[in-house]
Amino acid sequence: MKSDNRFVLSDVERTLPLKTWYASILVLPLAKRISLFLSNYRIFTPTQITIAAFCLRLLTAIMFAFGLYQYLMLGSFLYYFAYVLDCVDGSVARLTCQTTEFGRYLDHVSDLVGDILVLCSLAYSQEILFNYMILGMIFMHISESYISYLAGYAIEEAKIRSDFYLILVFNKYRHWWFKKNFKSFLSFPDYTAFVFIFMPMLNMPKKGLEIGFYILLIVVSYTILSTFVSLHTGEKRFP
Repeated sequence: MKSDNRFVLSDVERTLPLKTWYASILVLPLAKRISLFLSNYRIFTPTQITIAAFCLRLLTAIMFAFGLYQYLMLGSFLYYFAYVLDCVDGSVARLTCQTTEFGRYLDHVSDLVGDILVLCSLAYSQEILFNYMILGMIFMHISESYISYLAGYAIEEAKIRSDFYLILVFNKYRHWWFKKNFKSFLSFPDYTAFVFIFMPMLNMPKKGLEIGFYILLIVVSYTILSTFVSLHTGEKRFP
């Protein structure tokens, strides 16, 4: 922080959690500047930013429900800005010392509910809402969300330490990425960017859902594996 007590971009950078590939390239350059502005001028609270992100997800769901290309494009842009705000609320909370357990849980639940609504709306427009693939994706949304949320508490309490060779090697691989403040594999935001932004913009929402099912399956499987390794090595970051 500078001597005039105003935050600078390096302050924002220090508040960022592990980066995803999609966010680091297309989201964080904008999100960091918005975080800097809102942290310096205190226009909105972190909770208000979280609610705004949820509202953008609701608007995305409404746009996707129409199924027409112009609405898919608009919904994609709305979802992009929803994720930008997702990257902003936590940074603002940490910079301005407004972190609370309620805020963390609200952010978590609003993202989960909003993404499921967007998924269902997109599937509805493609007439596959009750397809087993979509039901499986809804289940994986919930599973990934609560694995990530609860693992943070479990890892803090974990007393298990493993010297199994493959676990140690895999943890070294993860740690190499963690030192660069990057997630060690594709993660949930990379999946949502593909399904809710890129494929609708290409006017291929149904194909995006079909491919997205397998991407999400891989992401959730990796999250489970990475969480297991964190529990057995004491590494507090994942995936």
